[in-house]
Amino acid sequence: MTLFPPVVGRFEGGIGTFHGDDTYDGKDTRARFVWSGVSATSARWEQAFSVDGGDTWVTNWIMEFTRPSGTTAG
Repeated sequence: MTLFPPVVGRFEGGIGTFHGDDTYDGKDTRARFVWSGVSATSARWEQAFSVDGGDTWVTNWIMEFTRPSGTTAG
């Protein structure tokens, strides 16, 4: 799977939702990426796919990010 063109979306109410169109095994596929719980020390990212135009989604990847204590961006 090659996601092109890039996903588009925005952050609203602290949640970033981004969508993009692709194909997988010759089928049109819609991809969704959601960022939530974004703070100075953590964030959550989810990836989901839909083969019915976005009516239903299958989440196949979730990542939880945390920054070690005592570490700052810089």
